Amino acid sequence: MGQKTDARIFRLGVTKKNWESKYIEKNNEESSLYLYKTLEIQKYLSRFFGLYKIKIHTCKLFYSENTLQVFISFYLTTKTLYVISKHLTKYSKRSLTCFKRLQTHVRINKNNKKKKKNLLRKKPFNNQITNLKKFQEEKKVKNRVNLLASKLDKNQAISLKEFQEVLLESLARYTKNKIDISITLQNLNSTKQLSRNQIKDFRITFKQLRKFVRNSFFKEAINILFITVIKRKSAKLLAEFISDQFRLNQLKTDQIAISRKDNYFLGFLKQSLKLLITSEVSSLTGIKIVIKGRFNRAPRARSVILQFGKFSLQSFDSKIDYFQSTAYTINGTFGIKVWTCENKN
Repeated sequence: MGQKTDARIFRLGVTKKNWESKYIEKNNEESSLYLYKTLEIQKYLSRFFGLYKIKIHTCKLFYSENTLQVFISFYLTTKTLYVISKHLTKYSKRSLTCFKRLQTHVRINKNNKKKKKNLLRKKPFNNQITNLKKFQEEKKVKNRVNLLASKLDKNQAISLKEFQEVLLESLARYTKNKIDISITLQNLNSTKQLSRNQIKDFRITFKQLRKFVRNSFFKEAINILFITVIKRKSAKLLAEFISDQFRLNQLKTDQIAISRKDNYFLGFLKQSLKLLITSEVSSLTGIKIVIKGRFNRAPRARSVILQFGKFSLQSFDSKIDYFQSTAYTINGTFGIKVWTCENKN
């Protein structure tokens, strides 16, 4: 019956370690207020990173009266760089238009009321933009879009400084500039140093998965599975990836193609997880995935269970991470639950 309770809450009440959020409150009333604020900030961050197609691995908040410390580790998907460049162009255009409005407002106030119409007719829109470009060159303000497009490829990580600026400004607006915010970001796309034996073992597992290479989901899936096997507390990343993949598989109207894609993806999950957990790279002793929904457009929902390795849900000594997510599809919702058990060392 241990699978019916949240494994994280079940252990936090006893061990009281590894809290994802901490508060410095003066009384009991402030603790409930900080709890509400942190939940709202976590929702906002998940929405913000979701706009840029970035998957959050872990998010920790340390809240006090005047300061907020945020620690986020994230994974960049294949669509992230395109979406970031698209959103940053909109962001730069908005900042330019805001500055243009301020500039015209100051000029209008200096002149008389009779000269307002003449000023707006004489000065075209293009001239104001060129002046703003000159102003940017004088102040040495770099265009974020050109910086991202010139320096970064698909295989490289994004420049965190530019993304962090937008994140800081948006969080400051969300909190109405009432608190000091400090954010530390960790990019999980950077390669981890492995020993020679681990590299050989990983190459062997990669060769055994060659039949899935031509699929569109393979590159992103193998990276996420590799991170879940290595990193701690990665059940959230895996559950959200599986839910996104089920949603993408069922975008087509052809039901036969949908059922084939779902079964093919489940076969890939079985084979890849079985190989990765038994490899030398893994830091997990066991993993369990439960997917429940209307497979093959059946009238009733059924559950598919993928379990590899051994772990006990009811013992407090076992380090277990748990997360659940839902995929909204044409054939209804699919519920995904993921349990991961880590090594005690």
